[in-house]
Amino acid sequence: MSSNATRADVRSAVKTGRIGYRSSDGKTQIRALTWEPEKNPGIAPAGIVQIVHGMSEHVERYDEFARYLVSRGYIVCANDHIGHGESVADPSEWGCLPSVGGKEVLINDVHELRKTVASRYARQTPYIMFGHSMGSFIVRAYLARFAEGLAAAVICGTGQQPLLLSKFGNLVARRIAASKGDAYKSTFLDGLGAGSFAKKIDNPRTEFDWISTDDAVVDAYIADESCGVMFSAGGYATLTDLTGEVVTAAAAGAVPADLPLLFIAGALDPVGDMGKGVERAVEQYRRAGVETVDLKLYEGMRHEILNEPGRAEVYADVADWIDEHRA
Repeated sequence: MSSNATRADVRSAVKTGRIGYRSSDGKTQIRALTWEPEKNPGIAPAGIVQIVHGMSEHVERYDEFARYLVSRGYIVCANDHIGHGESVADPSEWGCLPSVGGKEVLINDVHELRKTVASRYARQTPYIMFGHSMGSFIVRAYLARFAEGLAAAVICGTGQQPLLLSKFGNLVARRIAASKGDAYKSTFLDGLGAGSFAKKIDNPRTEFDWISTDDAVVDAYIADESCGVMFSAGGYATLTDLTGEVVTAAAAGAVPADLPLLFIAGALDPVGDMGKGVERAVEQYRRAGVETVDLKLYEGMRHEILNEPGRAEVYADVADWIDEHRA
């Protein structure tokens, strides 16, 4: 994927589709995309990879990665979460999630897409979950509920925040939401959350330098009005509800022992405490008895390893690992 010719070849071979469905919140229309081979000669796909995106972004940002996976024989799908991308009725809703029940809405919406896409293919088609950033926490919580039938899961750009920190953040977020409303945006809350990550980067050029070492990626993120939006009080209540759950032994213990897991992250990613938090997460699942828990940290990369200059290596590593563990 290092050359323009390669990207053009992959792009021409891919057909994209759109899926719409009602969110489990009972009011939101969820937008999802699919990527599949343009020409299908009757060959069964190698598997289905469902991407679960991160905080304050949208599914189009995974287009290049999805097209690469299609070139490797996979069908790919992904949905915009509530409060994100095109799963909003108005841009004012970006970053806004409910302070109560938001975690379950995110998980159930991911599951609804899985059921919809899986029903289109043979039952034996391997199904793989891939979660990045906030999506990694959603997938980790998802695995504690709906892991049955999955072939494998890839956890990208995750962390292992202290449980007390998540509980404190959740308490503060809920109190602010109760006082000022779920949609209220608090600079104090953001300073405890996403707003703190730039402080981990030496001499940052922008407040979003923590996502990538590539200035062009950072600038495109900033220029995209639907990216980098501050989470509301309800959004932070939902996020801390997720991070508080997945660090527990009970969450790891609910994952089937025979479900292969791959953890990947940048060694310079502040979300994963520069790799230390990712290593702690890996050890949690190993202690819980999960038989295959692999880890790769990418030197010199920050949070969005799928958007770093060396992403071709990440793409290939993910596809190779899935090829090995999908059976």
